[in-house]
Amino acid sequence: MDLNSGNLFELTNKLVYFFDLDGTIYLGDKLFKGVLQLIEVLRKKEKKFFFLSNNSSKSTEDYLKKLHLLNIKITRENLILSQHPTIDFLNRKGYKKIFLLGTQSLKNEFKDEGFELTEEDPEILVLAFDQELTYERLVKAAYILQKPDFPYIATHLDNRCPTEDGYIPDAGGIAALLYKATERMPKVFGKPNKEMLLFKLDELGISSKNAVMFGDRLYTDIKMGKEAGVTTCCVLSGEITMDMIKNSDFKPDFIINGIWELLNEFNRK
Repeated sequence: MDLNSGNLFELTNKLVYFFDLDGTIYLGDKLFKGVLQLIEVLRKKEKKFFFLSNNSSKSTEDYLKKLHLLNIKITRENLILSQHPTIDFLNRKGYKKIFLLGTQSLKNEFKDEGFELTEEDPEILVLAFDQELTYERLVKAAYILQKPDFPYIATHLDNRCPTEDGYIPDAGGIAALLYKATERMPKVFGKPNKEMLLFKLDELGISSKNAVMFGDRLYTDIKMGKEAGVTTCCVLSGEITMDMIKNSDFKPDFIINGIWELLNEFNRK
C-alpha cells in the first residue's frame, strides 16, 4: 500500500468530516500545521465537521477550553467524546451510583449529569483515562470486579496515548492491569464502536458513503470507520507507521502524512 493511496480529490467531495484529535489534529499542546485554515475552508464550503476523541481524561467543557486555547473555535455540537455514549448508556439503564476511575475533570462532568460518585456501594464500575490513578483506587476497583457479574464498562480502551515526548499508558493499559488481577474486561462505548459515527449521521440524515473519518489509530479510528461504512483516511502524524498498516487487518482507504494534505487538496480545487 502506497502513501496517498487512492485519489485524494474524492475526499474533498464528502459532506461530513470526522476528525480524531490526539495525533491527528494536535500532539500534546502542539497544533499541526494547516488545521485552522482547514476549519475555515470546511465552514466556507458548508461542510459538516466533528472532532472525536477517546481521551476521557477531560470533561467536555475542559476539552472545549483546550481547543479554544489552540484557536479552534468550535461549540459542543462539533465535539464527540467517548464519555458521551457512556453517559447515555448509564442514563438509559438507570445507573446512578458510579465508581468512576477518572480524573477530577471527568468526575465533575459526571456529577453535573446527576450521577453519585462513590467507592463504597456502587452499582457499576466505569473505567476512563484516569491520569490521576492511585494504586489504592486500583486495588478497590479490583476487589469490586471480583464480585460475581458486577457491571463493568469503559469509555474506551486505547492502549496508549501519544504525547510530544512519547507514549503514555491509556485506559487500555489500566484495563490490562485490572484484567491481570480479575480476568475481566469491560464493555466499551468509545471508538471503535461504530455508533460514535452512526448516531451523528442518523441525526443529520446523511448516508455513510458521504462521510470520511480521519485518524491515526488502526484499531480504533480506522476500524470504526470501516464498520460504520464511511471512507477512512489514516494520518501518519500520530501512532501509526506504514509498516503497521501493512501488517494490519484494518486497511484505510487513504493514507496521508498529516491533515495538512487535505487542506492542500481543497486549495487545488
